[in-house]
Amino acid sequence: MSYWTNQPPSANNLRLFQSDGTWLAWDDREEDGKTRRGAKGQVEERLLSALNATNLMALLGSGASFAAKNADGKQAPGMGDLWDDARQKVGEADFDKVVAKVWGATDKKDIESLLSLCKMTVELQAARGADISQDASDGEQLDLPSFIQKAEQAILDRVDFVSEKTDLISHKEFLRRLARRSAEKARVKLFTTNYDRCIEEAAVARNLALIDGFSHSAVQRFNRDHFQQDIVRRSASSTRADYVDGVFHLYKLHGSMDWRRRKADGVVIRRLGHDENHEPVLIYPRSSKYQEAFAPPYLDMFAAWQAALRDPDTTLIVSGFGFADDHISAPIWSALESNLSIRLVLCDPCFVPVGKLNVSVVDTQDHVISQTEDTLRAYQQRILSLVKEGDSRVMVLNGRFSDLALALPEIMGETDRQRLEARLERIRGQDHVDG
Repeated sequence: MSYWTNQPPSANNLRLFQSDGTWLAWDDREEDGKTRRGAKGQVEERLLSALNATNLMALLGSGASFAAKNADGKQAPGMGDLWDDARQKVGEADFDKVVAKVWGATDKKDIESLLSLCKMTVELQAARGADISQDASDGEQLDLPSFIQKAEQAILDRVDFVSEKTDLISHKEFLRRLARRSAEKARVKLFTTNYDRCIEEAAVARNLALIDGFSHSAVQRFNRDHFQQDIVRRSASSTRADYVDGVFHLYKLHGSMDWRRRKADGVVIRRLGHDENHEPVLIYPRSSKYQEAFAPPYLDMFAAWQAALRDPDTTLIVSGFGFADDHISAPIWSALESNLSIRLVLCDPCFVPVGKLNVSVVDTQDHVISQTEDTLRAYQQRILSLVKEGDSRVMVLNGRFSDLALALPEIMGETDRQRLEARLERIRGQDHVDG
């Protein structure tokens, strides 16, 4: 992935998948004295049409969080990073012992599979009445519940990498352009599988409002009814209420690193820090994610996810999501099968082999790449097949979240308030640099 690591964000990095199975470059190119059209025009036209849909929703996966940068090098973790952190938290010797006993010899750093096997082993031993801290084969003590607890704590610590100093330029640009929709239209719905606070911090920086199911009281409590509320502006001398610009609905499908469930009454509140009276509200990476999604507050999030996909004249933008979670992927495919008015914009750097991009300057003049990565998941293959069949509802782009954010069109002029907020943000940024 070194090609993407060293590549600055730009809409020019995007490639459009075509019905003939090839990937078209962004810009026009001159070949043999003739101009060969690039993808730019048709992508911008289709994005503009998509963003003006009655209902607009976006799904951001872990790939989107890789756009967040910190001066100290802390960034969104991959599966391998979570494996290494858990190994350090548990202790290398004890960690390797659990891997050997539960999984066997493996060179894969797949924390999801490991935690799934550990959880299933604990449940199996509990069901047959065995001592869950003992390995039946040789009597050696194997404290799997403690192992799972420490590994999950390592995950929780690692996803806490976002602060007010984090560079979230791509998230801010993505939100800014979506916020340009008319406030009279339905609010944009943002869905994410990420635990981190990239979206929240980007919204704060842009002075955008998020309706995320939590109350506005001193102790912020989750209640799904809060999604039915909105934010309006009304003067003291008038009874007229105007919808405030830049308001989003945020649904965190797998929970958040700043959600806690009070053990005393089960109420979910927004809170940082750990103590014995509160437990994190996260669906940790393991194969039981589907079953856990049916517990509150996740059930409310997934109910909103499925309902939004059934709305007429809806655009779904997906970026950084690898379609590994069937409980999220299956509703997307179901919507494509049944909702004739849904439009899908799918952007990810996984489609074109990096080797076809990471070539010499001369070779990069190729206007079309004919090869597609052969390790794609089943739902990704199905979506590409729809494009090949001429389904105009679907547009697939090879590129990163940061590239897509810069490709989104400016769908309407800025209001006076938005221009003022932009000026104030530039002043705050300059004050931060000077300080």
